[in-house]
Amino acid sequence: RFAPKLLVPTHWFGTIPASIMGAKRVAASQSPKPKTKQKKGAKVAEATPEPQAASVAALPDWCMPAMKLMEIPASTAEVPLPASFREMVAAMLPMSGLNSEVSGRHMYQRQFLEGLSENFASLQAGRQATVATARAAIAALDSEQAEVVSKVGVSKEKANAMRAVRDAKQETWKKAVDATETAGKAIAAAEEQVQNHEAEHKDSKEKVECLGQLMTTKFMPLKEFSIPGTKWRLREKTTKDVADALASLSPAGVEDSLRDALRVAFRKRPGENESFATMTIEYAEKLVSKHMESLDAKIQGFEAEAQTRVAALTAAKESAEHAKTQKDAAENEYIIADNHLLEADTLANNAVDEEKQLKPRAAALATALETAEAELICVQSLVASFEALREGASTAAAVEATVGQQVADQSAAAEVAL
Repeated sequence: RFAPKLLVPTHWFGTIPASIMGAKRVAASQSPKPKTKQKKGAKVAEATPEPQAASVAALPDWCMPAMKLMEIPASTAEVPLPASFREMVAAMLPMSGLNSEVSGRHMYQRQFLEGLSENFASLQAGRQATVATARAAIAALDSEQAEVVSKVGVSKEKANAMRAVRDAKQETWKKAVDATETAGKAIAAAEEQVQNHEAEHKDSKEKVECLGQLMTTKFMPLKEFSIPGTKWRLREKTTKDVADALASLSPAGVEDSLRDALRVAFRKRPGENESFATMTIEYAEKLVSKHMESLDAKIQGFEAEAQTRVAALTAAKESAEHAKTQKDAAENEYIIADNHLLEADTLANNAVDEEKQLKPRAAALATALETAEAELICVQSLVASFEALREGASTAAAVEATVGQQVADQSAAAEVAL
């Protein structure tokens, strides 16, 4: 802040300590002097020591409010008044009539005190502005914090919604992967059917031929009992071969029964009245006939079956291609949803970090406000004490109020430090 314009009567200067007036004179004497040539033989004058500044006498207690106010800067961005100015005020303050009645003060004393009062009012206004600025900063931060808290809630809610979408897309993609694997297995099975069809056709022909030979060369001789008894070993072997062959064609669970029944039936002659043997042989003939018909049908339907199997393979491949298309689409949707979730999580985390960063700022602003309020209280107390003296209050009351306020200020400062 600027120093007040102080009107000082000239007769006061005789009482100002030498430390004030002498300082100016010493400062003036320190300016560089022009160099002059010395004459030969001229004696060089001995340098006289400069006068030392005398210490300012201790001021009375009623001067302390004003002197303390002179040491306080108008704001934290400024510096206190120059020391030379404070020393001048310290020299003039005891003669300012501040400790006397208002009516007994000289015009110059009143003007001097009014100048100090204006200066102190400006100082107090600066401290009040600092407090107002700190409160406005806290209010702005509160609004910012509320906005950030709302942002945190909204971003987290959006992230949760995106997570649910991502999880659903992931599940769809997994099912599509399973469907693709199933379609691949179906293609493999269809290809195997196509590849094995030729071999199955050849096997069916071989079975028809073998069964025809079996029925002609072995079954019919046993049925007609044309193998002579002298060749009983051949008969037994033929019976076993036929019984085993026909038993393999029978339905599941009757193989052993049919095999035993045929061995008994082939021991009977055709003319013998043996209904069991006749029924067994007829059953075997029907079983062979039915099986031959089935093989003939397969042989006759070779081309149609081949086309059916090729069509099945084609359908399996088309199904696999469709499944792959579905899988790719599901995978893309899953990736997009996962990226959206990543963005939403990033925004939510940034909002949380922003909220955390506001906490130290809030603490710093709160501390700054407490400090500014404490300094304002101190300035207000000192200004009140000075104004009370300027308005004619007793010096004892003003000093007592100043001391009490100093104790309170120290306590407030200690609380702020904690």
